[in-house]
Amino acid sequence: MSSSDISLSARIFVFLVYACLGAAFLAGSGVLIHEFQDLDWLDFITTDSHLFLFFPTLGIVALVAFYLPSCALADLYWRHIRYGKLRFAVGMLVIAALSYFIAVGLLQSPKRSMWELSPATLTADQGEPAGCVSTGTCDRLPGLLALRNMRRVSQTHFGLAEFVRDCQHDELLDLTPAQASRRFCFASTPLSQKPELKTDDECCRAQALMSTMVSDEFAKPEQRSLTAKVHAWILPLRIFFLLVLLAISILLVTRYKAMHQHYHSAMTRIEIGVIVGTLAVLFFPLMSQAFVQSAEVLYGLAGRGTFSRISPVLSLAFGAWALLMVFFFYRRRDKELEAFAKMASAIAGAIAVLKYSVVTAVFVRVLGSGASFYTVNAVVVLSIAAIIIVLWPQSLMRARADGSDAEQVDQGA
Repeated sequence: MSSSDISLSARIFVFLVYACLGAAFLAGSGVLIHEFQDLDWLDFITTDSHLFLFFPTLGIVALVAFYLPSCALADLYWRHIRYGKLRFAVGMLVIAALSYFIAVGLLQSPKRSMWELSPATLTADQGEPAGCVSTGTCDRLPGLLALRNMRRVSQTHFGLAEFVRDCQHDELLDLTPAQASRRFCFASTPLSQKPELKTDDECCRAQALMSTMVSDEFAKPEQRSLTAKVHAWILPLRIFFLLVLLAISILLVTRYKAMHQHYHSAMTRIEIGVIVGTLAVLFFPLMSQAFVQSAEVLYGLAGRGTFSRISPVLSLAFGAWALLMVFFFYRRRDKELEAFAKMASAIAGAIAVLKYSVVTAVFVRVLGSGASFYTVNAVVVLSIAAIIIVLWPQSLMRARADGSDAEQVDQGA
C-alpha cells in the first residue's frame, strides 16, 4: 500500500486539527509583537523563547513532520483496528482533558511574566521607590529596565548561572566564597561601566519585590495584557500538541508491525518526518531551561512559578521520548535512515556527556534572553528549510511510488 491508501477523511481530520494548532502558535507571538510594538518586543520573545519562538517556528516544523505519521495512525485506527474509532475517540478526549487541566494548573500559579502586564502598566512602573533610577539607588528597578539590562548582559556572557542567587541559605553550611561575594543584581541595579554590586541577601530582597510587583499587578484584570489573555486561551492547545506527539510516538512503536503492513511504501516518508519532528521538538525543553535561568536572575528562586519547578522533570521526559524515537528508527534496516538515527543518537549522546549547565548556557546565549534579531531570523529560516526537507523528499518518493503502482497496473493489464 502507498500513502494514497490513507483515507481522505483521515487526512482532512488531521489537517484541520494541525491547522488550528499552527494558527494558535502564530497568534500567540503575533499578538505579542503587535501589542508591544512600541516597546522592545524582542525582549519578551527571547526571554520566553520556549513560548514565543519555539511554537511558531520549530513547533510548526513538528506539525508538518508529524502530519503523515498522524494521518497513517488515524487511518489505521479508523479502518484496521477492532473498535479503533471508539479507542481513537476516547484517546483524543483523554488527551484534551489532560491538556485542559494541566493548563488550568499552570495558569493558577501566582508567579507571572512581565509580558502578562499591559504596555501601559509596564511603562508606568517607576521602580521602588518611584523615580529611584535618577538617584542611582533602587530597592527594585523598573521592570522594563531590569529586563533590558538582563538582555544586554545575556548577549555578552555565556549563560546567567553566575548571577543566580541562593536565597534559601542552609544554616548548617558555611557560605562558599562565591556565595559570599558581591555580584551584579538585575532586579535592583542600573547597568553601567562600574555598577554597584550586591550581596545575595540584598539582591534576594530586590528579586522578591520584582516578583511581587508583577504578581500584584497581574491580579488586577485591567492591568493584564492582551497577550496574557490570548495565552490563557491557547495554552491548552500548546499542551495538547506536546501530549499528542508523545501519544503518536508511543503508537508508532507499539503499532509498528501494523503500520508496516498497511503503509509499507510510505514508511520511509513517515520515518523521515518523525526524525525531523523529534529533532525539532527536542529544542523545547532546552529553551525552557534557558527561560528558567533568565527568570531566576530577575525574580529569584522564590519567584519561580509552576512551570519553572517542573521544567527539570519535563526535560527528563523529553529525553526518554527521544530515546523511544531512536528505538523506533533502529527497527528499520534502511541504510540512509540508519545513518540519520546514528546522527541523532550522536547528538543526544553529546548533550548527555556535556554538563547540562553548559548546554543551558548555550541556549540562553543563542536561543534565550541573549538571542539577537539575527538569531531569531536564523531560527525562522532553519524552520522553513526543515519543512522543505520534510516535504520535498516526500513528494519525490510519492511520485516514484505512484509511478511504480502505475507500472504494476500496466503490466497486469
